[in-house]
Amino acid sequence: MKRLDVVDLIKGKGNYIDDYPFKGKYAVFVRSPYPHARIKRIDTAEAEKNGALVLTGKDIIARRVEAGEREGAGLSTMLMATNKALYAGQPVALVIANDPYEASDLAELVQVDYEPLEPIPNIEKALKGEVYVFDELKSNVVREQTFEFGKISTQGKELELDLYWSRSSGNPIETFGAIVIPTNQGLQIISNQQAGNFVISELEKALGVKVIHKNARQGGSFGSKFSLVRYLSVLAFASLKFKVPIKWIETRAEHLLASNSSGPERKFKIKAYYDSRGKVNFLDIHIWEDIGASLEAGQPFKPLGHLTGPYKIPGIRYTATLVTTNKNPAGAFRGAGTPPHTWALERVMDTIADELGLDKAEIRRANVIDSFPYDSGFAYYDSGNPSGLLEMALSRKDIFSMRDEKTGVGLALSTDPSTPSGSEKVRLKIKNGKIVVGLGFGPEGQGNEHTAVLLVSKLLGIPTEQVTYEILDNNELTSSFGPGGSRMAAYTYGAIAGAVEELKAKLKREAESLIGNAEYKDGYFIGEHGKIGITQFEGEEITFTFSLQGKYRFNAYPFACDLAVVRIEDGKIRPIKHVVYIDPGNPIDEDLVKEQVIGGTAIGISIALYESYVYDDQGNLLTTSLADYGLPTASDLPEIEVNIVPTPSPTTPGGVKGIGEIPVGVAAAAVTSAVEDVLKRRVKKVPIRLDDF
Repeated sequence: MKRLDVVDLIKGKGNYIDDYPFKGKYAVFVRSPYPHARIKRIDTAEAEKNGALVLTGKDIIARRVEAGEREGAGLSTMLMATNKALYAGQPVALVIANDPYEASDLAELVQVDYEPLEPIPNIEKALKGEVYVFDELKSNVVREQTFEFGKISTQGKELELDLYWSRSSGNPIETFGAIVIPTNQGLQIISNQQAGNFVISELEKALGVKVIHKNARQGGSFGSKFSLVRYLSVLAFASLKFKVPIKWIETRAEHLLASNSSGPERKFKIKAYYDSRGKVNFLDIHIWEDIGASLEAGQPFKPLGHLTGPYKIPGIRYTATLVTTNKNPAGAFRGAGTPPHTWALERVMDTIADELGLDKAEIRRANVIDSFPYDSGFAYYDSGNPSGLLEMALSRKDIFSMRDEKTGVGLALSTDPSTPSGSEKVRLKIKNGKIVVGLGFGPEGQGNEHTAVLLVSKLLGIPTEQVTYEILDNNELTSSFGPGGSRMAAYTYGAIAGAVEELKAKLKREAESLIGNAEYKDGYFIGEHGKIGITQFEGEEITFTFSLQGKYRFNAYPFACDLAVVRIEDGKIRPIKHVVYIDPGNPIDEDLVKEQVIGGTAIGISIALYESYVYDDQGNLLTTSLADYGLPTASDLPEIEVNIVPTPSPTTPGGVKGIGEIPVGVAAAAVTSAVEDVLKRRVKKVPIRLDDF
């Protein structure tokens, strides 16, 4: 059905952060031009003499705050450099003035005396241990952990793969932005922070003051705007110190250089042990993740929710080594580390097929999970039919017939952990003759507001025209996390279903005091002495918190099988067709599911072929614009066909499964498989460059 949440956008009334009325001062960051440098002195006198307010890292007193299981950059380390700059673009000072242009001019008057140090631009150099990002650690490995599940067996045939997944990120249409206003109680912040009602509690702990956070429209996120909280910490401290309202809008160049939200950059060494039929008995996976100039990153650990993917593999060992370098710190990006894992697993399956001279489909048939529920020891796969999706894909003779000397067809099968255990709160209120759904997160463009309105309409049996939504701040609606981890289908359904039932029960008692014994049907309480419409109870409201806790961290598993067609033309790899078969559980709105799958698939194709952060051997970013970075246009992407094949989940409300993240890794894997098909060579890294062959 038509989206119910885009009318204001079409009218130009999206209410993004830069649209809010503001009176106050504007902020600009002074950033390090060096990836690694000692800061000997910061001279702010000239800027201050000309009217600037200037904040440096040494001015900030804040508590270290752990982010918990939330993937993405947090407040465990300082955003602003003090004694050392740790990456090019790291803020070393904040300059505040009357308008953004004046602030930029005054920022140039801040003099920083740097002593350049030898940089660490990659994992290989970091592991040599000759130079340290964090001197006090005496190591560039900030964490290493091994997990083992099932039976360790090194019998049979063995192969070893070295793979590389390049650094990328979400690059949302709207960059970071915030308005910070001091109040008598603390601070009011308006920003496009993802999960603002939840994450802002970290800021309160760091600063020791009450913060009211209003959620602006985000203009895209998929994890990247979790990292905004690091910038909010500096802006908030400055606003408190100088007692002035401050506005900051990140530039595109700043986002590319120093957003603290880069997606995973990962090296793999994988050993697989298998028999002559291609049945995998044991996987030994070691990854090295470049987390930039950071001490934390959740991206290597979310794959613990699907270590063996859609396959029945009796044993697995997974070692994750987090390596710090002089790069933009890592954050979260659509999947928070699961897409590269999916891509790597599919490389294993394709390589085994090549080694045995078997069809790629046969290898998958030999290993795929074929009965549900399936408890792997690290995950409880609730439901699905991945073998059915595989057979549907293999039946597409029209796709396989496109194969020729210049055209390859690739295949990939996948699952992804969705719906992490947790909770979500909503509010239903009757106002101006409508049911108003109160949500505690800023709109990201994914259609969550549309889904909320649609569910209220269906569950109450009233037209969508009688339902609307509003975005509530963290004071009005606590315990709201919003999108993240492909969770919103289940949590929106559960929270709204619970709220609807409580609202009906509450209003039924009131209705019966007026019309006698009553029953609810299609928007009306019908009793012995008449009927009353539910929207007539003006001002009534209910809040409801839905919680879900599974055996392991994640509760539902979608499955997907992709076919990719690529053609080599004029020395370039051109994707020309992509077909997706996906199990999203019981879809709330099939059109919305298709929108999400198309978007995620486009990202997967792009990561496989186009986009990547590139650094030189000194740690300087070379991709300083979207054109350099390789973000594709619509003409660079193929037709994407989405086929929905539901298998309802027995563990979630309405049988739904989250599908926001699964399309990325499986699309990248299918495209890689297609390139291998036409080149007859193995691909070991993405993005794929023909010059590498």
